[in-house]
Amino acid sequence: MTKGYGTAMGRNSVNRMSAKREGSDKGPMVGLTWAGVVATMVLPVLLPGGYWLGPLWLALLGVFAALRRLWPSQHQPRDFGDRGWGLAIVLLLVALGLVIMAGVHDDLLKVAPRVLAIGAVLLAMVALHTWLPSISAFWGGVALGGMLTGAWSLWQRLELGVSRASGHDPLHAILFGNISLLTGMFCLAGVAWAISRPRRPVWLLVLLAGAIGGVMASVLSGTRGGWIAMPLILLVFHRGFISRLSGGQKVSLWLAVAVLMAGLYLVPQTGVQQRISQAVDEVTHYLEGEATDTVSVSTRFEMWRGTGRLILEAPLLGHGAETYHSRMVAMAELGELAETVASHRHAHNDLLDAWVKYGLPGLVLLLALYVLPLWLFRSGLSHSDPGHRALAVSGLLLPVAFIDFGLTYSFMAYAVGVMLYGVWLVVIWTFYRHAPVRSSSRTRDREKTPSDVETAVPSLGLNG
Repeated sequence: MTKGYGTAMGRNSVNRMSAKREGSDKGPMVGLTWAGVVATMVLPVLLPGGYWLGPLWLALLGVFAALRRLWPSQHQPRDFGDRGWGLAIVLLLVALGLVIMAGVHDDLLKVAPRVLAIGAVLLAMVALHTWLPSISAFWGGVALGGMLTGAWSLWQRLELGVSRASGHDPLHAILFGNISLLTGMFCLAGVAWAISRPRRPVWLLVLLAGAIGGVMASVLSGTRGGWIAMPLILLVFHRGFISRLSGGQKVSLWLAVAVLMAGLYLVPQTGVQQRISQAVDEVTHYLEGEATDTVSVSTRFEMWRGTGRLILEAPLLGHGAETYHSRMVAMAELGELAETVASHRHAHNDLLDAWVKYGLPGLVLLLALYVLPLWLFRSGLSHSDPGHRALAVSGLLLPVAFIDFGLTYSFMAYAVGVMLYGVWLVVIWTFYRHAPVRSSSRTRDREKTPSDVETAVPSLGLNG
């Protein structure tokens, strides 16, 4: 009996050590990764080049982490797992594909910043799997980012008198507004995590403030395209959270969403009504062949029309960035397209832009980036732990938002788009895989690691 008790105690000790290993680490290096994660979530739109600072800091730590793996150490880094390796391989293939297709068209300098961004993301993944900080780095980072972004956009409107809030170059109003909106949505997802925290009132307050700030920054930027994503964003929230509510709670929540949307439209100071009316007016005049004072929407139609023609000419290999631009300018000069398209260097649609410049391989690689998070996070929507579901919802919000952002603008044509998509995906995935999760029990709650859950509930598909 004593021997059996000792064996059981040994197993429990191993399990506790494993659980601690799967949670956050301690030590100075962990503090550095904590700071890197916070900077990655807070700084992208607030500082010039801010979207590089956090990821490059994590990448530098990733170099040290990679070197550390070359000699034995008591500190064993976490394994990527099957899905983690799948994530790394897809990112690597995207970088390799960009280099190959750009080489075909002599565009290597054009894609260099995006390839560098993917390299930084991969190194950041190594750092996070070596020195995993507390998950508060992520949720605190998005909350602080939302609050500061909202405050800055409000200051631009009230003090500077700008008509549309924006960030530092190249983060003009469109990029600024859409990134802010996604930050706000991350904060809303984090509310589910905050409910189970010991300091629930504090976390609820800061995450809701971050959500308000992110949404406010998006509204004050005057960006219309991002708000088209709201139906799909709400669908993700419905699958992750709302579907678990009672009938009366669902009705109340949807009514509150409807009132909020109506308020944003009806209050003149938001500028939403004016921007929507302007877009409708442009579409009507474009279809009737009439000129308008504003050409934002009509120029997009013309760019898509010209891009479609060029895709039909070279659907397999594309034209390359420089040839694409010169051909669009030539069509504008010949009167085949509106003159306004000549000043734009991308197609204002991510899928069309990837296809026309780098052919079918470019299109397939972009679609792979979009589909990847669906494979990584979809099963987490049914998880019993709300904190784990919050990460799954955040992971799915990322492609849903970027797909929508890419309908009317080419986010992935910029290093900032590739960097933020990649590094946010890696950060969310690392916490999703390794952060402790709480499993409900009739007797008591205990924290489990994802590996425990995978063993107990294999149908959730959380392996890797």
